Amino acid sequence: MKKLLLLASSLLFCLLFAACKPTPKGGVIESTYWTLSTAQLSRKIIAKAENSNISLIFDKSSLSGTGPCNSYFADYSTDGTSITVSQLGATERMCDAIDQENGYLGVLAKAQSYSVLKDRLEIYSEIGQLTFTPMAVDAVKKLKYENGIGQLEKMFPVMEGDVSPHLYPILRVDNPGNYPFKGSLIDTTFYQFFDDETASIWKSAGGEVMAVGQFGDFFICRIPGRYVSSDIALFRNDNGKMTRVETIAWAWCDEGWCNQQDAWLQDVNKNGLTDIIQHYTLTDDKGKIREERMTVLVQDENGDFKEDKSLKPDKSKYKMARI
Repeated sequence: MKKLLLLASSLLFCLLFAACKPTPKGGVIESTYWTLSTAQLSRKIIAKAENSNISLIFDKSSLSGTGPCNSYFADYSTDGTSITVSQLGATERMCDAIDQENGYLGVLAKAQSYSVLKDRLEIYSEIGQLTFTPMAVDAVKKLKYENGIGQLEKMFPVMEGDVSPHLYPILRVDNPGNYPFKGSLIDTTFYQFFDDETASIWKSAGGEVMAVGQFGDFFICRIPGRYVSSDIALFRNDNGKMTRVETIAWAWCDEGWCNQQDAWLQDVNKNGLTDIIQHYTLTDDKGKIREERMTVLVQDENGDFKEDKSLKPDKSKYKMARI
């Protein structure tokens, strides 16, 4: 009789334990964004500090997030319903909620399995459980911007004031002297944020891409040209991609002939939109101008440019730079 009671008690304990421990379901977690709802260490809920949030973001093979005190990062891998977190690291700032953060990271570091459910993510660890809810759409957009093209935009200093910048090319990229558009080197990892055609050309052609400045909604780059990193082009952030608008300034000299085009950004027709004025010359080996023209590209309300031949700017007001 005692054996039967012991067997029944053991069976009941196992059933209760199984009922308390959810069955992992796995699911797709790559490119997902979450906010911590509850964290349980052993059987105790980790107290949440006031006004503190913990985020969790999954990339292809790495995860990251922010706690009330620090940012953290790690590698992860999944296999069916199993998840393994490795190489967990974090910044080292202190704050009042550090105990909550450390408890959370401790559970995450020992993650074993997970479930992606309709309204939440659950991560089961050998020492506890974490439950997350989907991050708000606006918060996801902000994070994607800050971690993506936002980092690129920060490289472009704003060109202050209403003065139309005179943008012109450079020939001696190895010795620019007092050339004002040197810019900051854009790492090739940022090419992913430019339009596909432009990124492909840059990857194959070589040369450096420099962030010169931001004027209105234009991002001005010095880009690879005939003499490498000598042309100037305008880009616009179009739904998270830097799309080339126009290559506006360039120069090249060959066999006694020199071609040069300078550009100015200005609201020519006073409609509140920035237009492009271009001054082009072809000179011979004696410096005599053999061909010259002025072009005005007017921007419409859709952001597109079209030449307006009715506009005749005074070329004496738009003198070309000596390069």
